[in-house]
Amino acid sequence: DFVDQLSRHPSHSESEFESLTYHHVSQLSNSQDALARRWLLRWGVVLLNCSHVVWQLRAWESRSDPLSRVRDICISLLRDVMSERGVQQRPLAVTLQELQRICDTLAHHHQPAAHELAAIIWRLHCSLSQLEQAPAQGTLAPGYLMTPQA
Repeated sequence: DFVDQLSRHPSHSESEFESLTYHHVSQLSNSQDALARRWLLRWGVVLLNCSHVVWQLRAWESRSDPLSRVRDICISLLRDVMSERGVQQRPLAVTLQELQRICDTLAHHHQPAAHELAAIIWRLHCSLSQLEQAPAQGTLAPGYLMTPQA
């Protein structure tokens, strides 16, 4: 459950979530629909990449409370991007813009910790940007959409 990975104390470890994601991708990858297979693989990669970055953000520590709040905001931004029905394009666009704005701001910050945080957030932005190519809702055969809850 990707959304669970966004919580402060997810029920699955990083490696358990990775194993579950690989398992679901392998179960669903027998589709005859090339678009569905391609999207499923991309979706799985995005979920894994985002999960890894969230774990990096969670492990990142700063003595600066404002930077810790920025980290928490970045994690919370992901909640609206993916739902049981797939990628939510408007929230995705807003989230990508906000992550870009945060990266730009942190890059000009005087603290080295802010630059470290900006680099992690940039990786999150790059991972999420792959979702901009998501097929429109309803264009994949039922049962071939791997949801964040899968």
